[in-house]
Amino acid sequence: MDGTIYDDCTTPLFAFDGVGGPARSEQAEPSRRGSNAREGAGVAVISNPRSYRNKRRPLAVPDGVTVEAPRTRHELRRTLAAFKHDGVELVIVAGGDGTVRDVLTCGTDIWGDTPPVIGVLPCGKTNALAIDLGVPDEWDICQMIAAWKAGSFVERPPIEIERVHEGRPVLGFLFGAGVFVDATDLAQTTHRFGAVNNLAVGLSIFGAVASTLMGGSNSTWRQGKSMAIRYGEDADLQAETATNSTNKRFIMLASTMERLPLGLRIFGERRAGLKTLVVDAPPRRFLRVFARVLRGKPWKTMAAEGVHRVDTDELRIDLEGGFILDGERFPAGDYLLRKGAPVTFVTS
Repeated sequence: MDGTIYDDCTTPLFAFDGVGGPARSEQAEPSRRGSNAREGAGVAVISNPRSYRNKRRPLAVPDGVTVEAPRTRHELRRTLAAFKHDGVELVIVAGGDGTVRDVLTCGTDIWGDTPPVIGVLPCGKTNALAIDLGVPDEWDICQMIAAWKAGSFVERPPIEIERVHEGRPVLGFLFGAGVFVDATDLAQTTHRFGAVNNLAVGLSIFGAVASTLMGGSNSTWRQGKSMAIRYGEDADLQAETATNSTNKRFIMLASTMERLPLGLRIFGERRAGLKTLVVDAPPRRFLRVFARVLRGKPWKTMAAEGVHRVDTDELRIDLEGGFILDGERFPAGDYLLRKGAPVTFVTS
């Protein structure tokens, strides 16, 4: 869990080490407000000081806006409970995709039926969700507040992911398994050399393609990971795809975002809902299929060439090798993925 605000975790986020709902001390502790409550009334910021942009320049904070930088999941829950106690209506997340994931995961049971509007200030390394929401990279807190006051909103449902029989979900927007796990490791390398946002995504894609091509038939990239996938009864199959199968998969991706970095269209035409892409292993006619997947158009031999696009509200996946959710690795296991309740975000 290194590099996120869950820096006290020795196990993944699931079940919060047995912690249920907020403790009494987490429910009614008022937050610290600035000197002019009127200007920033109803607005609070969760800042991840380890995020890429936050380490390079401080946030410009208007008077009256609360800014908190919790360092553990318990601090985050207390902070969000304090925001609810204070009647905060707009929570601005100044961080990357992982920080948004953490805030939504911790906040869902605290907010209940009256969640705040979420503003995503792109301060991370890739900021895929901010790109999807149409939030400019150069935005600051004042611009976010202005858009909120103007009623400029967009809704996105997160993916809820939980271990089967554990029942405490993590909320995120981009799930990836198989070669995506290795590609994310490559992305971390590009970040160390200063590549962020679309450049980092482009370099990671190039590295993944090169590793797959140069690795030969025995490459671990080509061999894939075992995944048993069972789609829900509502599944919309774009080709002759089995709704219940176990196979070696080169890559499996799922997202509720409608726009991806670099304008990628791996799920096909832009549309709402939970979308999945599965490529069987070993990948066949790799470069040809890869180019077709990026263009987003379906073709007659998709399923025969091991490419499957499926829209569904729910699926179950038992996978080896673990998975990545918004930049963070989670372990192998048996999971349920489902489309969550829509979250209201600020947009430009």
